[in-house]
Amino acid sequence: MKNKRAKYSCLALAIIAVAILGMAGSGLTNDAFPLRPYYPEVPFIGTDKLLDTYDEAIIVDIRSSFEYDVAHINKAALVPLTDKNFPEKLEKLRGKEAEELLVFYCNGHSCAKSYQAAQLSLSLGFENVFAYDGGIFDWISAAPEKATLMGETPARTNRIINIEEFKRHQMGFEELVEEAQLPNTMVIDIRDPFQRDKAPRINGIRNIPLDPLLDLVTSRIWTEKRLIFFDAVGKQVRWLQYFLESYGYYDYAFLEGGMRAIINDETKVKPVIETDRTINSNQMMLLKLTADQNLDNSDRKVVSYLLANIKFNNYVVIDLKVTDKAIGVSAPMLLKSVKKLSQLRYSTHSVMQNTLIVQVDPRLAWKGEQSGKLWSSKVKEFETAVKE
Repeated sequence: MKNKRAKYSCLALAIIAVAILGMAGSGLTNDAFPLRPYYPEVPFIGTDKLLDTYDEAIIVDIRSSFEYDVAHINKAALVPLTDKNFPEKLEKLRGKEAEELLVFYCNGHSCAKSYQAAQLSLSLGFENVFAYDGGIFDWISAAPEKATLMGETPARTNRIINIEEFKRHQMGFEELVEEAQLPNTMVIDIRDPFQRDKAPRINGIRNIPLDPLLDLVTSRIWTEKRLIFFDAVGKQVRWLQYFLESYGYYDYAFLEGGMRAIINDETKVKPVIETDRTINSNQMMLLKLTADQNLDNSDRKVVSYLLANIKFNNYVVIDLKVTDKAIGVSAPMLLKSVKKLSQLRYSTHSVMQNTLIVQVDPRLAWKGEQSGKLWSSKVKEFETAVKE
């Protein structure tokens, strides 16, 4: 056991040493890997070294399930960085002091998530942690037999959509406005409901989040139409492109930069005015929550805020930088309470940068009548989420 630990410790030190020498001896750090200087405490591992340790290493894909379904390293475990149980799931994969390398990857040289996951893991006490910042496409190019692309392994490198091909399908806002008026054209907003506080000043936009959208795309019902998609920041559509190409869609386009490119221009966007609906609560569920001895006064304060601020299909979006002012509790206390509520299955949550996204059980409270097709579908969606 000691020899094995020494072997892995030496390997980890060797990788770090090679990384440091590489930084000193080439311009790759600032050019090919522009984010490395911003995470100096995070060791990184190159493709060759990861190939050498592939069989023993614990490799973690910290992207969304949508991105994972398009392409992933074959042995990688999917643990999204936004998963509320990220630390617990990580420890199930590998102990904090284990000898095996713990390697995180995302979409490539300019993707910060692999560094952030490694940074978080180091802060949690994990040892032998590395960021594979070459990302999924460097891996597919180097080891297609150890990768899956659109359900196929070995991955076919000729199916990788390069940046030039992606850009060929991008358009500016003015062009989008013109084309949206043409017959046989559909404009589709693929953002999640909680992201839709503003929308383009265009009539007839369809709001279809990714999961139901993929079902429609794979059924090939729109192959004869001109499709224009936009997301929040122009990144999700690049993964959507793989599905479009695989299922015979050729007449499509994406808004360059997504909503972020136009969000501050009031001539191009308008606020989404939500229909004023009363928040209805199930009294039995409320009594159960009120009597729950697992909740303290701070938790109940958070519950009151959540129930009063439900919108966007039972989502509550909270800026963690202003929680003291908005709710009267600190961000750490808020996160502690929300995590407890999720464990007790009153809600689910995730954190994206400094934004907390909470989805409340629709049976506990719902903006509108607690009946109908939409409400029933949200109850099923919530039940599925809390089981994961």
